Amino acid sequence: MAENLNRNHAATGWLASALEALVAMGDAVARFPVTVFFLFLTATYANALVADIDLVPAALLGAANKDDLLFALIAAVIASFAATLFAQARQLSAWIGVALPVIAGVAAFAVMWPNITERTVEWAFVLSLMALAPIAPFAWRGTGDAFWMFTARLVFAVGLGLLAFALFGGGISAILASLTHLFGIDVPSDLYEHIWASIGLFVAPLFGLGQTPRTFDEEPGGHEHALMQSGMRALGDFAAVPMLIIYALILHLYAAKIAITGEVPEGQIGWLVLTYGVCIVAVLLLTKPFLDTARAPTRFFVRFWPLFLLAPLGLLFYALALRVGAFGWTPQRYFLGLFGLVTLALVGMQAAPRLRGDIRLIAGIPVLALLLGSFGPQGALDWSVRSQTARFLDLVNDTPLGVEAKSEALSVLRYLNGEDAVGAVEPEGFALSPDGNAYREVAIAWGLDPDNPVHVDRNGVFYSNPLIVAFKSDGFDVVVQNAIFLDGEPGTFDIILPDGGKIALLLKQNAVSVKTANGVEGLFPVEEERIASLASQDGQTVMFSLEAEGRKILIVPSHLHATFEPELELRNMTGTLLLRLEDWK
Repeated sequence: MAENLNRNHAATGWLASALEALVAMGDAVARFPVTVFFLFLTATYANALVADIDLVPAALLGAANKDDLLFALIAAVIASFAATLFAQARQLSAWIGVALPVIAGVAAFAVMWPNITERTVEWAFVLSLMALAPIAPFAWRGTGDAFWMFTARLVFAVGLGLLAFALFGGGISAILASLTHLFGIDVPSDLYEHIWASIGLFVAPLFGLGQTPRTFDEEPGGHEHALMQSGMRALGDFAAVPMLIIYALILHLYAAKIAITGEVPEGQIGWLVLTYGVCIVAVLLLTKPFLDTARAPTRFFVRFWPLFLLAPLGLLFYALALRVGAFGWTPQRYFLGLFGLVTLALVGMQAAPRLRGDIRLIAGIPVLALLLGSFGPQGALDWSVRSQTARFLDLVNDTPLGVEAKSEALSVLRYLNGEDAVGAVEPEGFALSPDGNAYREVAIAWGLDPDNPVHVDRNGVFYSNPLIVAFKSDGFDVVVQNAIFLDGEPGTFDIILPDGGKIALLLKQNAVSVKTANGVEGLFPVEEERIASLASQDGQTVMFSLEAEGRKILIVPSHLHATFEPELELRNMTGTLLLRLEDWK
């Protein structure tokens, strides 16, 4: 009896625990050698960045920065992990089990490396690689329930890795901090950064790799299944499904309102439909293995969810067509459109009995679409650059350019400049000067002003300056405070001048009208570009010095509003008006 106790105690002692941890890490290295190698490179490079050591010569970095290399290595880690799981699930030969992760890791690195792949949506690419890890072992094999179980355990392993990161990093940092505060031992601040980088990019991931499930065909069952079943039933029956049904009802009512009134959808409708679609997919993935005991709301939802999506998808495509027609493609609109197409494909697949309800496809097709849409000529950035290039050329070739067209053209040019694609819109015969600024020179070549870009909202121009202003009167002898100019108003002669004369103020098609009671009127035009420039001068002192037919006035606006109807037009203005009395006799 005593011997058994001593033996059991020894198995749970410090030495046994340390040996067990070493065995688990060794097992992770043996099972995922390529992934561990990429992890080691990533952690080494991160520590070199902390120490300000240049491991990679500047010539090799080229146009990339140091952080680009770090993120490319992280992508290689994730891709090699997914490829290893793919090979292990199919029990491929040892050399393929090593070669495949190497190829996947190098390919992911190349996609993320700016010197190889010019335009990549990094967040989309990394996110798709992360989602691909649990899906890869079940591509063309396994069952939906086995995929669910493997994913649940993989998520648990990731959670343990994150917990290890917090415990190891926080624990060691607390020990070092206590040495400083209690014993006065100086700990370099860089040491903390090295600790967190090493644990976050090597130790914690290595711990998580050791917890990765080994079996790929296990399905939920037994006591574990009963516990998960009760939780998933509660989530589906009492929370998620009722809210999604209500959400669907709201979207359908909004679609009916548009159909009846002809109203244009609001700008955020695409994101509302995206949220709704993502929630539907999440509920299907979470509850699929437990539908045999689901209550009526969940069974109803799972049976008819494709029908719930048809009207919202119609709203999405309608709103997207309006925005793309007016402003061209952007990465955000690209991904919204991609989501719509993928969701439509998932809905169509439910008509095939063999594919209906297969959560491997419901999870895998969106992830594959996101992966393909994140890079390359078919990707979001290249697609958007081509669209905005065509839009810019359409704008600048449609002469004469109005204020709104100049604003849009400069906005598009700034976007192309940010994507290093200004060369695509250079005028014929244009040559960039040595060390020249491509954005500035191309803007000037097309007759645009890069130094004073016109920033205007589609709803118009709003200007406000409540600050106290001091200025010279310069020959004016009458000051009208709190002068109000309204568009289209007939104007009343309620402003009494010092000599007893009366005047009325109003706006007439971007011109200020000053009219006396005896019929003398001065019409002072204000240039469109001058009005539009106020959008970038909010809070700054502005003065309009206007002349017409020998008369002269000065306006210092405090508030101004102009709208596109469809051209930019003044609607109202308040401020201080200065004039010469002799001009109005």
